[in-house]
Amino acid sequence: MSGKSTLIDLISGTFAGMAQVIAGHPLDTLKVRLQVQGEGGNKKFNGALDCLRQTLRHEGFLALYKGSASPLVGAMAHNAVVFFTTANTKNMIRNVKYEGNREQQLTVFDIFCAGALAGVPISFVEGPVDLLKVKLQSQIGKGEYKNVFDAAAQIFRKYGVRGLYQGWGATTLRNVPCFGSYFAGFEWAVRKLSPDNTSTPPLYICFIAGAVAGVSFWGPWYPLETIKTRMQNDHSNPQLRKFRNSFDCLRKTISQEGAQALWKGFTPGILRAILVNACIFWAFTYVKRNVKLS
Repeated sequence: MSGKSTLIDLISGTFAGMAQVIAGHPLDTLKVRLQVQGEGGNKKFNGALDCLRQTLRHEGFLALYKGSASPLVGAMAHNAVVFFTTANTKNMIRNVKYEGNREQQLTVFDIFCAGALAGVPISFVEGPVDLLKVKLQSQIGKGEYKNVFDAAAQIFRKYGVRGLYQGWGATTLRNVPCFGSYFAGFEWAVRKLSPDNTSTPPLYICFIAGAVAGVSFWGPWYPLETIKTRMQNDHSNPQLRKFRNSFDCLRKTISQEGAQALWKGFTPGILRAILVNACIFWAFTYVKRNVKLS
């Protein structure tokens, strides 16, 4: 891809990231709080609505945006990496499978493979951003960290770069299948909704297909998200952590709370996914089509 295309992806990704945070962060906060409750037998909320009610009553509306600075700051890099890397993995598959034939349309499975391959480099950007977000969101009331930047400074000072990549393995384990499903779901929906199979579908189709992409990302893979969240919410000090790795987290979660614990926070999570990813693909497509670089 050219430098101009990369810059356009960067600008488009920035606006997509802003739309993501503004539209979806409150639901993400509820999801995280429900996911991490119950560890050690401590349960505070009786479902998503109770979590919303208690959060608003005790901490106010802005508590729903706790940790939002991290994904907002990281939105430009994250979305640029997501779309740019996936575009490059699509090109790689086209070069290998179709000998670089630009006229050959990739299959939905090809696009799944491209998204899955892109999931690994995406994790390097997303890991620290998600970690800081989770640390802040899981704090009930006044906690250890004042804000995202204080959390980043404290963790880096005490544990270095490795501290900021706590749960990176679980993040990658989630991202590979999830991003494969994400882009495959979007492409499948666009093709179903575009009778003429146009390469430039209307924005409303991108909005609907984005919602389908969100369901494709979270729906079948949600337990992987719960494991990732719990791994990142574990103690920052490796010596004090409850979980050795993702599989140990899975085993302990099921043995202590049952398999249903893997689906905690699913309702706000899937509602957020529908809203946020519809906005992401709409914003990304709109900006990319309209930005002009001389």
